[in-house]
Amino acid sequence: MSERLMRIQRDLLMPAFIFEQEKIQNTITFFGASRIKPEDVARKELAAAKKRSGSKEGLEAAKMACEMSKYYTAAEELARRLQEWSNCLDLPEDEKFYIMTGGGPGIMEAANKGAYKAGGTPVGATIVIPDEQKRNKYLDRGVWINFNYFLMRKFWLLFFAKALVVFPGGTGTFDEFFEVFTLMKTRKTHSYIPTVLFGKKFWENAVDFDWLVKTDVITKSDLGFFEYAETVEEAYNIITSKLEKMMNLRKV
Repeated sequence: MSERLMRIQRDLLMPAFIFEQEKIQNTITFFGASRIKPEDVARKELAAAKKRSGSKEGLEAAKMACEMSKYYTAAEELARRLQEWSNCLDLPEDEKFYIMTGGGPGIMEAANKGAYKAGGTPVGATIVIPDEQKRNKYLDRGVWINFNYFLMRKFWLLFFAKALVVFPGGTGTFDEFFEVFTLMKTRKTHSYIPTVLFGKKFWENAVDFDWLVKTDVITKSDLGFFEYAETVEEAYNIITSKLEKMMNLRKV
């Protein structure tokens, strides 16, 4: 028990020290699947699958991976554009925005890569799990924190978040999104956090929010806590316009 509490305490206090040292107080946090691959990798794997005389399921999986890889490209581009936007704001250095992710591969890597390409400092919060995922290589040039517990990892992924972008993902992404959703609707966050669900078709297939409203387990007003975006341009405009208005931001 005491060892567990010490690890939780470490997960709480060490990031606070690092963020203060790095002067990080504003982040735009990206959530999304670790299994989504870069488009070039997915295309090569599809070509290889077509050459093999393997199962139909294997070919279909490769086709789906190729289809989903568009989200890697979108996450990288969106993160790059948001970092460039932050770079142009009339703000002191310690109030600039950082792109933060869970630090792993897939969408997390793509977002950290985009931030790095735009001259930003990528931020990542990885987690110690049995099937441990290595941090993505862009954190070698950024700020990296490794957590023991999901509860503290989510705490810090959200603590400085001024906006959230949720890309297609699995149970981890759903856990992160629905926790934010719950915290906002119960007014447990400091303020409203602009939240974009990227990939409207994916999200409408994955979660039938209209059905949840119809069955009265959530209210229609709850749907106002997030917006869909199908393109990088849509997501970029939603986030930047809301933050500029909410925080009275101006470009140099």
